Amino acid sequence: MNEHVIIIGGGIIGLLSGRELLARGRAVTIIDRGDLRNSASTGNAGVISPGHAPIPTPEVAAKAIRMMIDPRSPLYIPPRPSLSLLRWLLSFRRACRPAHFKMSSEVLDRFSKLSRERFEPLIDECPEALQPTGFADIALTQQGREHLDHEAERLAKSGFNVELRTGDQLRRDDDSWSDDVIGGLVQHDGIVARPDELLVHLARRFEAEGGTLRTNATVETVHRDNRRFESIELVDGERIGGDTLLVTAGIWSSELARDLDIRIPMQAAKGYHLMIEMDTPPKMASVLSEACIVVNPMGKQVRLAGTLELSGINDRMVQRRLDMLPKATSRYLPGVRDASHHSTWNGLRPCTADGLPVIGPVPQMDNAYLATGHAMMGVTLGPGTSQLIADCIDGEMLPDWAQPMHVERFH
Repeated sequence: MNEHVIIIGGGIIGLLSGRELLARGRAVTIIDRGDLRNSASTGNAGVISPGHAPIPTPEVAAKAIRMMIDPRSPLYIPPRPSLSLLRWLLSFRRACRPAHFKMSSEVLDRFSKLSRERFEPLIDECPEALQPTGFADIALTQQGREHLDHEAERLAKSGFNVELRTGDQLRRDDDSWSDDVIGGLVQHDGIVARPDELLVHLARRFEAEGGTLRTNATVETVHRDNRRFESIELVDGERIGGDTLLVTAGIWSSELARDLDIRIPMQAAKGYHLMIEMDTPPKMASVLSEACIVVNPMGKQVRLAGTLELSGINDRMVQRRLDMLPKATSRYLPGVRDASHHSTWNGLRPCTADGLPVIGPVPQMDNAYLATGHAMMGVTLGPGTSQLIADCIDGEMLPDWAQPMHVERFH
């Protein structure tokens, strides 16, 4: 089979999908606007969390107004004149209803289980970037502890391996935790990643297996002839033809999808990370429940990552948002107060209003596909996405459980 697949987007979804398609006999070219560094796939928290809940939840709905006006909120939506944002917010509010939350949680649980299974060969292939050590959700408050109790029940019912611990049990294992920590939920299925090393490894293996990777190449236009994709045109005028198109370009997928007559309503959710060096870093990666911050030890340094800021497509570094990371973390890990700061980053996650990715064939197109909208779960869901989208390109339909993620829901 010599079918040539062009993939726009060289993040975790694009690279894993490219390798899967190569293994199925396709010729694959990946086009990426960057150099594979400083992207959402490399700057993310690095915690792969099967069973992670969708962003729109009944709890979030109750706090929505405060989030819009409080710049210290983990999910901050600064008011701005934007019709697309207003539409997105209205759809997001509907997705917070309990019935939708239950459905989307079940879809993501099933999806992340598929991905977790497919991570096993990657762990063996790249142990320096993937460690199946699990992680812990940590609570400071009684409300936070009650949330962990509910999460433990939800995850256990879905078949995930979780364990509740008291604050004293956590401190016996790791004395870096504050006396204020009252409990934690250890998620043994979790994987701790070094995202930048993982992406470099995947890119090298993709090329070694016969794929073509074009970096620093921005797609200007997608050309089509009625129902068929024909070629892409780069900003410098170069045109590259192909038999099949797969768009995995994160937040930029919406713009490219317009050339295919499909509107994908997503908002760019800006996240931040700060790299610090601590005298006694925590032993296990963790999610600080009330603060919505991930703490990921990476060798001599520790990554503090978090916040969702819906301020449009931009790379502005808001110092106030960045300062939230060590300030909030120090309540859980007092050693953060004396840590030295090394580097900062921000990047954009593609968030759909209904909390589900967008996967499958483009309606009324014979040879164009989308795999985007994974929000904070791009790495977690990457291996599963590569299987689903490659099956679609092979002519199969999404399985019944995955139908809520179909592109046609926006058509």
